[in-house]
Amino acid sequence: MPGRIKVLDESTVNMIAAGEVIERPASVVKELVENSLDSGATSVVVSVEDGGKRSISVRDDGSGMSSEDAQTAFTRHATSKIVRIEDLGSLASFGFRGEALSSIASVARVTLRTREHEVEGGTQVVVDCGRTVSVDPVGCPPGTEVVVEDLFGNLPARLKSLRSKNVELSHCKEVMMNYLLCRPGLAFTFLSDGEVEIAHVAAEEMRGSLTLAFGPKVASNILYGEAEDEGVRVQAYMGRLEQTRPSVAELMLFVNDRPIKNQKIVSAVLEAYGSKLMKDRYPVGVIRVFVAGSQVDVNVHPAKREVRFLDEPRVLGLVKKAVTDSLFEPDLSFKYDLTRFSESFKSPAKIDGQDAAKALQTTLKVRETPARGESKPLIVPLAQVMGTYILAESCGSLLLIDQHAASERVVYEAVLRSMESGEEISQKLLAPLVVQLSPLEMRTLEENRETLEKAGFEIEPFGKNAYALRAIPTVLGVAQGESAFRNVLGDLSSMSPTKRVGLEVIWKVACHTAIRGGDALSESQMRQLISELMATKSPYTCEHGRPTMIVLSPSDLERLFKRRV
Repeated sequence: MPGRIKVLDESTVNMIAAGEVIERPASVVKELVENSLDSGATSVVVSVEDGGKRSISVRDDGSGMSSEDAQTAFTRHATSKIVRIEDLGSLASFGFRGEALSSIASVARVTLRTREHEVEGGTQVVVDCGRTVSVDPVGCPPGTEVVVEDLFGNLPARLKSLRSKNVELSHCKEVMMNYLLCRPGLAFTFLSDGEVEIAHVAAEEMRGSLTLAFGPKVASNILYGEAEDEGVRVQAYMGRLEQTRPSVAELMLFVNDRPIKNQKIVSAVLEAYGSKLMKDRYPVGVIRVFVAGSQVDVNVHPAKREVRFLDEPRVLGLVKKAVTDSLFEPDLSFKYDLTRFSESFKSPAKIDGQDAAKALQTTLKVRETPARGESKPLIVPLAQVMGTYILAESCGSLLLIDQHAASERVVYEAVLRSMESGEEISQKLLAPLVVQLSPLEMRTLEENRETLEKAGFEIEPFGKNAYALRAIPTVLGVAQGESAFRNVLGDLSSMSPTKRVGLEVIWKVACHTAIRGGDALSESQMRQLISELMATKSPYTCEHGRPTMIVLSPSDLERLFKRRV
């Protein structure tokens, strides 16, 4: 039957394009900020309401547009970046397809105000869901301001799929962090519901951007390396070894200042670290690759998140070299703030002087020998080997106990037992632990708040990018609270949403709470760990199924020493 294939009308085409380009409010922020940067702006101000669901405003001091260009900008595939396909070979801008404004305007009400610097008056264009409402002269400062309202108002299903305000806000802040890191010499301001959330001045350069993205502790200890060869330059800003994360999410990658995802670059970074990284730990940092436009293809992904290199091995080699250069430092030993180890949750009874110290010691003491009427322990620790294993004897057999796996089993069953019995699994802190979270950590927190609270964490907002830990699982100490919380967030961010429930979270808490390999243990601590392990339901494996101990019987030892063939 003829006539079944139709050419879609412009409105339908734009809405389909919007489905590829505009996924959520953060997508709008990304496209508009990139337009601002491409216009030569030195200052960009982004303001959102209700996480961007109600409105998004992006204002810059860039070149601005004429009245004619302001109207043409809403036409699909209208762009000032390229004229012909060959121009992609020398592309220096973020955008080039000319789809952003037309896509946004097809699913929202968009008001654009713009003025060129050398012109006295500006232009205002209002487009509502693809329909031009008005074009009027307007008084406005030089540059451009775009206000997006009622996003997805004509797409109820897409609107309903948006997450909570805090989740969408976190996505928007993640986008802002990308541009702070790739354009540190510019000024950026981000406001949420009228309050400043991010403020970066140009004079702060990369140090200020790193501080906002990763926090002052990482930024003040950042390791820098670089490598260059035949038109390719790589800069590496890497966190120290003790500032690793359980996922790769906070390793930020940029090619010609474009935020990207690239597993091969990640692999090159990990190769440079080699054995310096603990298993399942990933570095925090920023990799910036600069390469001629003719040597990279940026037109391989609808949202431009991926790129292809003409000479990929050379680029990856330089990434590895730059990271290696950043790690070439005489002192890479772990540096930790140990002051919190002396803190406790409950104040002891009021005792003065030396008696107070004795009281604290008594609460931690484990008897070295059985009290009268108690039987001799079944397993007797002999020594700690390589700071990781406990050498013990039991009924004539020799045991090697993995202290981390054993501690994991103890903690896991303690948390599980509390949850099953309805006991209190949280302990209130005398003073809350205030932690600065990255946008990714904040988003993960908001997406998994209920699950984290069930595991024993009580978290409240505490200012911009800060949260107060008011309670933590009973199995944690104060010194472990922040690091365990961050590690659990990192694990959750890399887990499938279907697994972020129940036992999986308990496993994560247990893993990050447990005694670790390398922790020195006294004889009394070894005795206590063994005693607690043997009191569990499954003392011979950790919660992941790994063995907690290996037993060598007298006959095994005799065979090893060839005393018995």
